[in-house]
Amino acid sequence: MKRSVLAALVGLALSWSTAHAQTTEEYTPGTLGVLDMALGTGATAVENASVTVHYTGWLLDGTKFDSSHDRKQPLTFTLGAGRVIRGWDLGVKGMKVGGTRELTIPPDLGYGERGAGGVIPPNATLRFEVELLAVAPPKFKAIGNEDLKSLMQRGVTVLDIRRADEWAETGTIPGVQRLTAFDKNGQFVPTFPDALDALIDRDVEVVLICRTGRRSLALARAMADQAGFTKVYTHATGMVDWIEAGNRVEK
Repeated sequence: MKRSVLAALVGLALSWSTAHAQTTEEYTPGTLGVLDMALGTGATAVENASVTVHYTGWLLDGTKFDSSHDRKQPLTFTLGAGRVIRGWDLGVKGMKVGGTRELTIPPDLGYGERGAGGVIPPNATLRFEVELLAVAPPKFKAIGNEDLKSLMQRGVTVLDIRRADEWAETGTIPGVQRLTAFDKNGQFVPTFPDALDALIDRDVEVVLICRTGRRSLALARAMADQAGFTKVYTHATGMVDWIEAGNRVEK
């Protein structure tokens, strides 16, 4: 694996940590304001898709602090990857291309107590008008237990990317390959790319599984988007769900 790819994958350890902290699970307080100003008719913005938007942001007093329209340059980001504030990851999800949505984002889903750039004050509630211009589907696929069983019956390689202590604690799925991708501190293991190259080619199917699906999601995203793997699957809910569903493991 080329060094540039290695660097990209190592760098993803940081985005894995961000995604872990800003997961787009249900937001309990329910204080994110979402108002559809115009409903689109195109592709839907789904988790892990690449979305392109035009937007303008205001403080609640009407002060405009940013606008892609002014720069004549739309913004593209991966939905749910933690690359934008959490209010955007939650609020853009479900939009259709051609649609416009107003988001009212409380501080805990925005820039919090710190504010940002000397323009957004601490604890600011923000208002955005977001227009969805384009959606590109994910280059990898999230699957569940039944899909995993079907793929294994076809002989597809499955990589359990957890640590050795996790394998010992719960056991592993019979027939999987074990290859640790992240250490106990969440840092990417530098030897992983070369070991991966020794196991599989980039044009063959491969499934990644970890404890809950978060690490495998981050790694699948990097392998598909940055390292040229074309048939990557990630088990969305990981070994926790596999075991709770009563499926077999071996130690």
